[in-house]
Amino acid sequence: MQTDIIICGGALAGMTLALSLQKKGFDVVIIDPRSVKELIEQDKRTTAIAAGPRKFFDNLGVWKKLESKAEAIDTISILDGSSSISLDFDYRDYKSKNRHTNLKSLGHVVENCDLINHINLKIRTSKNFGKVKRINSKVTNITVNKFSAKVFLKNNNQISTKLIVAADGKNSLIRKIVGIKETRSIYNQEAYVTQILHKNNHNNIALEKFLPGGPLAVLPMKKINNSYRSAIIWSDEKETTRSRLKASKVSPEIISFELERHCFNWLGKIKLQGSSVAFPLELIRPKNIVSERLVLMGDAAHAIHPIAGQGFNLTLRGMEKFSEMCAARANLGLDIGSIKFLKDYEKSRKVDVLTLINATHGLNELFRNSKPHMKAFRRLGLSMVSNTPTLKRAFMKYAMGI
Repeated sequence: MQTDIIICGGALAGMTLALSLQKKGFDVVIIDPRSVKELIEQDKRTTAIAAGPRKFFDNLGVWKKLESKAEAIDTISILDGSSSISLDFDYRDYKSKNRHTNLKSLGHVVENCDLINHINLKIRTSKNFGKVKRINSKVTNITVNKFSAKVFLKNNNQISTKLIVAADGKNSLIRKIVGIKETRSIYNQEAYVTQILHKNNHNNIALEKFLPGGPLAVLPMKKINNSYRSAIIWSDEKETTRSRLKASKVSPEIISFELERHCFNWLGKIKLQGSSVAFPLELIRPKNIVSERLVLMGDAAHAIHPIAGQGFNLTLRGMEKFSEMCAARANLGLDIGSIKFLKDYEKSRKVDVLTLINATHGLNELFRNSKPHMKAFRRLGLSMVSNTPTLKRAFMKYAMGI
């Protein structure tokens, strides 16, 4: 079998990139042992999509169908523990100073299963562009020469291509096969992820509350059966998170009470909904994100702390840029697998990636420090940003990715 591009990893990142490249006229093969149906059934997480990267989904023809299932984030409220000082970002403040913008929110929260489903439907109905084929198998080996690459599968198939994309997650097998080294910073934190039903309206507010063990994020979701709903991503020390996960299965009322301590005045009575999971948190930085006829994408290229909810937005910006560069190069009849071209892409993404890596890593370390002088420094910083409109709008613009 032969194709223009092989994407190893067919979850959210891999499927989004496949659709984007398909729209540019490329033939793509996605390789993943899981079917789309299995992904939809298994992935119960939510994703926060900022206003800027959301336009990417708009251009792909996905957002119009998805919008009814996405909940807007109008305000982001940042709190430092029990301090009375808060920093609030509201899209209406930004819009009042930029009247030409048609901004309607800071971003949206969408369930991964809905996102995957609508991306898949768009792939299936975009056959007038490129072709996308999905193969449910595992990669066993890769060979690369000056003119092409070959992927060997567990089902004994072999596929030749001009370019391989590794979008197979933070512990990427493809990254390991081709010998790209990475550095890891272990946070000794895990993220407890669940969904809650609550009595009061969330009023489209996203909360980021910094606590001694790590940040508690509460993200607004669409109502279900006339009940208000939000997503929880609570980062804390590994032992504490494991304890919360265990409690959520045997005594969910304990977690509900713990969340009410932080959110009762806002959300009222809280009840856990559905299953809960825990994810280990670490910063993973590959030495390079490209090699001969191969590029890393998504968490395979940069796995960061979820402290600002920007990981997937960083990926979306990278995929949009990569698709555009690939199309421009192919239109000139040039090789999209050339190492020079891939190095140019890597260079174009360096500032954005490093800025977000350093910001998330630094914020996590700063807010975990409980020394009195650090607390005073943090609260002074929050107060200064809150009372400086120009600085506040700059932070808001970056958070929205515009």
